[in-house]
Amino acid sequence: MKIQKTELANKLNKIKSVVSKKAQNEVLQGILVKDGYLIASNLELTIKAKIEGIEGESFIIPERAFELINNLPDGEVEIAVTSKDTITIKAATIKNKYKTMEPLQFPETTVYKDENRLTIKANVLTESMRRVSYAIPVQGSKTIMTCMCLQASGGYLNFVGLDGHVLAWDRVNYDGEFELLIPKNTIEKLKSLGLSGDVQISHSRTGAVFITEDFEIYTRLVEGEYFKYQAMFRDLPIHTIVSRMKLFDAISRAKMCMEEKCPVRLELNGNSLNLSINDSKTDYKETLDLQETIEEGLIIGFNARLVLETMKAFDCENVGIYFESPKMPMIVKDENRDFKAIVLPVTIN
Repeated sequence: MKIQKTELANKLNKIKSVVSKKAQNEVLQGILVKDGYLIASNLELTIKAKIEGIEGESFIIPERAFELINNLPDGEVEIAVTSKDTITIKAATIKNKYKTMEPLQFPETTVYKDENRLTIKANVLTESMRRVSYAIPVQGSKTIMTCMCLQASGGYLNFVGLDGHVLAWDRVNYDGEFELLIPKNTIEKLKSLGLSGDVQISHSRTGAVFITEDFEIYTRLVEGEYFKYQAMFRDLPIHTIVSRMKLFDAISRAKMCMEEKCPVRLELNGNSLNLSINDSKTDYKETLDLQETIEEGLIIGFNARLVLETMKAFDCENVGIYFESPKMPMIVKDENRDFKAIVLPVTIN
């Protein structure tokens, strides 16, 4: 195989995080070159990155060769199978041999039937995933919490993530009916690959594949029924509009001053939002203007980090914020699109 170093390193770096150094199956500790693709797998997730001009080649690049490839000089790289269990990497005056494994031992990827297929623009898919992924925990009390719900229903394609403290829900127009529970690690890889053009998504009961011109991403699906998230969004009696970045900046400043874990206190009344954080060494206060008058005053507390992460998920200038009481969640709505989030309050003195 002869290939430009920059192209090889670029694709290798996009998929190598899938490779597990502790995989029980030793062959999964490398990246398979086969049928014009670089293929990385950990059995839960498989990514195939297209490489031009290497059709017919089949061998495994071991994990310990990744760093050398990244540090080779720009120009042509040649990788050749020199014996049954050895490959040689050459570039300019550099040459090194690596012990490798039999490519036939590498697990085959699942082929999904075409009838369960949808097509979506890559930027729409990854932006909606970005908006809700902050609400998906790495670990949860229930496995179903550690995935994103991709649900087609009622003329929309819904993207949902939640844990015990926040819930994020984005949606775009789509005509169909299905529900896929996609693990968080798959969502993070889809966000990081730089997908472009159209994405074709095919699925079965247990797995799904996302296909573009450059990548194929195969993932297992989490089994089970997702939470009834839509019922959590209700019309609330107390509501106003605030500058998203002014609220974000104010909470960021307050959080910089605190040394202890304590909630941010929001007091909403009339056209003002009075924000404060108080601990043994800090008594921070800041006032923001509200764009709609609050008739009924409210004092409520939140985990500052959760509010900051929620504000970062939005990209609009202003957000609508909705309340019912100090013990009920805050609902945040985008002014430009159908994206919304819930943040649970915390007890304050």
